[in-house]
Amino acid sequence: MPPPPIPTPRFFSLVLTGTALLWAMASGSIADRSARGVTMRLGLYLFNPLLTELFLLFLLLVGFWMLERISSRSGSMSSILTLPLRKGWSREWALGAAAGWGMILAATLPVLLSGNLHGRMALASNSWVLIPLGLATLAVSTLAQEVVFRGYPFRRLVDAVGPTWASLLLSLLFALVLVRQNPPRHIGTAMLVEIAFGLVLSMAYLRTHGLWLSWGLHFAYWAVAGLVLGLPMAGHTEFTSVMATFATGPLWLGGGSFGVDGARFTLLVMAAGFAVVFRLTRWYAWEYTHAPIVAGGYEVTVAPPPAHAAMEKQAAAAPPPLVQILPATPQGRSVEDEPLS
Repeated sequence: MPPPPIPTPRFFSLVLTGTALLWAMASGSIADRSARGVTMRLGLYLFNPLLTELFLLFLLLVGFWMLERISSRSGSMSSILTLPLRKGWSREWALGAAAGWGMILAATLPVLLSGNLHGRMALASNSWVLIPLGLATLAVSTLAQEVVFRGYPFRRLVDAVGPTWASLLLSLLFALVLVRQNPPRHIGTAMLVEIAFGLVLSMAYLRTHGLWLSWGLHFAYWAVAGLVLGLPMAGHTEFTSVMATFATGPLWLGGGSFGVDGARFTLLVMAAGFAVVFRLTRWYAWEYTHAPIVAGGYEVTVAPPPAHAAMEKQAAAAPPPLVQILPATPQGRSVEDEPLS
């Protein structure tokens, strides 16, 4: 039996996590400048957001792959991307997308029913180009975020501090990044909602050991909010939407300019979403997270008792008895004829 793999020391895992996160920060700056230079040179200004996210994803994968190769002398690009092409991967993504769609509708429906959601159709002549471009940009952007916060750095942090603390710490960092870009007035509520959202996504990864479900959930949650309903996505409003929508009323319900992610009511939606995703991933948790049972110890051969060994030896030495089959003889009458009188 081969020896078990040597675990990575905790301190070394922490160093890898910190290095990966620093590389992610540097990659964002490099990707932004590179995309701006390409689009300005070619005049493709509409494609600047998409190119930025594509460059960012490429830099993240290359950097994380090099870290893994340096630290363990192994690893592949597919393992860094954490999108295993296993049976049912498309269903995993669709299941996550359905969960994200349901969560954003649950957060928005009370605003609509209370009469505080106002909107109109906002289709223009170039919407047929801008909306698919926005969907592609959002798909790559959410995948890049998942690779950073639920991918290689997350796995290394799990090795160092365990899954619970790793989920909490990177969900906190995830919330800080989102809120820092567009800080709202009610920053405390927005932080709590984004931390809860990060915990839902982290749990989706931990239950499936893949990013299909968490990526689908993240993408659908933002796509429905920003591109279908026209609501701010953590304060972002730069995407072209089918509708132009704005919410009024109390901040605890609509979240104001930050979107529903800044509403206290959304905390209840995140708690319900956590329970739903946990329930939906029962089969995946059994299939992909339970380690196979491996026999341990050493092979032991117990000698049989001496009496049993002697009987086996005697039975092997004695020749088998011969059975002789005699020919059958016809049977005559056993009763004599009666004498004549």
